[in-house]
Amino acid sequence: MRIKIESYLEREVSLPYSLNYPISSYLYQMIALADQELGNWLHHEGLLYHGRSYKPIVFSNLFFEHRRNLPDQMKVKGKVWFYVDSIQAQIVERLMEGIEKTGFLVLKAHRFPIQAIKILPKPVFTDCMSYQTLSPIVVPIQRKQQLHYCHPLESEFYDQLRSSIRNWYFLKWGTALDTNESIHLSLLQPERFQLRKAAVLYTYKQKKIKGYQLLLKIEASPKVQQVFYEAGAGALSSQGWGMLKVLKE
Repeated sequence: MRIKIESYLEREVSLPYSLNYPISSYLYQMIALADQELGNWLHHEGLLYHGRSYKPIVFSNLFFEHRRNLPDQMKVKGKVWFYVDSIQAQIVERLMEGIEKTGFLVLKAHRFPIQAIKILPKPVFTDCMSYQTLSPIVVPIQRKQQLHYCHPLESEFYDQLRSSIRNWYFLKWGTALDTNESIHLSLLQPERFQLRKAAVLYTYKQKKIKGYQLLLKIEASPKVQQVFYEAGAGALSSQGWGMLKVLKE
């Protein structure tokens, strides 16, 4: 269940480029405001699978109608919007209730009035679909005892996306994806892809995280496509990474 949250800034304000942590904190607070038990569960537990905890929420970057990029911050004003999704509709429903109670988007020391919360129609999922990232895809692995962030020109990038989505498939549908069912991932318009321009480096709790904005082609069953759409691609989706938007052919 995907929603679009819209706000408006009458005056120009300064914001840092790394907003993932303030946004995630805001979302958890709004969910807890509507349902304390659910908010605590999402924040501290999540869904357990293969010894790991998965928090079923993903959100996009914050988008601005007017934005000026400065060396250490951005100046923004006008329309502001971002997207939130989850494999569990209840989480998004409680989030909407919490936001409606407060009426504000709170980031750092700023309080921005909410103008609208829109429920977006679910796409028609098919065996071959094209996507655009609404927040960068992060694929961290351990390589030679060091943390390495895979990029879209490495085969491991796609191997990890397939591995991750198989876990989310079980969490969404309650059954394992057949090991013989293929998931083919590739860059859309690879001739236009530029690795340096695609790379994004954000800070989350004083930790540097590297991700990539890209256009992605996915060939898989409709149920797998839906999981990519609702859960995100790659790691750290609950921290605002890997959200995908369907591109119309």
